[in-house]
Amino acid sequence: MQNLYDKMEYCFVCGADELKVMASDPEWRIRYAAALAIEKRKDSAFLPILDGMLELENARPLYSQPVPEYIGVSGDTSLAELAQPFQVVFPVPADEDTLEAWKTRGRIKQAVLFAIYEIGLANEALIQKMHAYLEDGQEDSSVKAAAVRALGKVGNRSSLAYCDKVAQHFDGPIRMEAKKSLKALKQREGGIG
Repeated sequence: MQNLYDKMEYCFVCGADELKVMASDPEWRIRYAAALAIEKRKDSAFLPILDGMLELENARPLYSQPVPEYIGVSGDTSLAELAQPFQVVFPVPADEDTLEAWKTRGRIKQAVLFAIYEIGLANEALIQKMHAYLEDGQEDSSVKAAAVRALGKVGNRSSLAYCDKVAQHFDGPIRMEAKKSLKALKQREGGIG
């Protein structure tokens, strides 16, 4: 394996033990590829690995970006890019690990949640993490949408309230996925609700 992309590709052809190691690789792009490869395998033996991947991502400063300063622009910056060249700087310097975390945002979490959906099973710890993502005001919207989607397939009675709240308070894809999940959960629970 010569480079990063070779390692990412290798996730899709390697054995299960190697894939488990790749899922905790220090490089986030490898972990992302590992989550995608696990999604393709649809093997419930990977659930503890997926849980560990979420633990790792939860500990990273994914959403800690300060408000950027726009150098060379004053007033409304919404069209600044079209009006004149400008430079965006963060007022607080960040180390390389933090900059990498900002690049990932919720990508790995979303990929892990897609894998859980495809596997079709989740333990209580994973369900609780998905509930927490829906409750977290800082969580990325792509993660919320993936979490509520997965809960429709793997959630239980406790997920109904979370999905209902999301269906009431969000718009767009998150709300759509929440409504689908509510319907699926209610059907599975025998028409409750």
